[in-house]
Amino acid sequence: MPVYEYTCPACSVRFAHLWKTMAAASAGNSPSCPECCHPDTKRVVSQLAVLDSIGGLTPGEVNQVKAAEERAASFTPREHIDQLKAGRAPSEGA
Repeated sequence: MPVYEYTCPACSVRFAHLWKTMAAASAGNSPSCPECCHPDTKRVVSQLAVLDSIGGLTPGEVNQVKAAEERAASFTPREHIDQLKAGRAPSEGA
């Protein structure tokens, strides 16, 4: 399921769109703008980030990562989360 970024020529909003399949993403149809519903949005090149640990993120991105970790902690054992952060697979049966 690919995620592409688009920009709206009418209101200049930039947004991400999750496609259900590669075929749907490649079909050439662009999603409507979520702000103004303009139908002719343009796909743009996304910023690439190579991160080591959590460094290099903007404050907003850090908050998003922390929120995702908190959501994961509600159904994932803390030791699994720590192992995943350290780059190790969770132990079997733990």
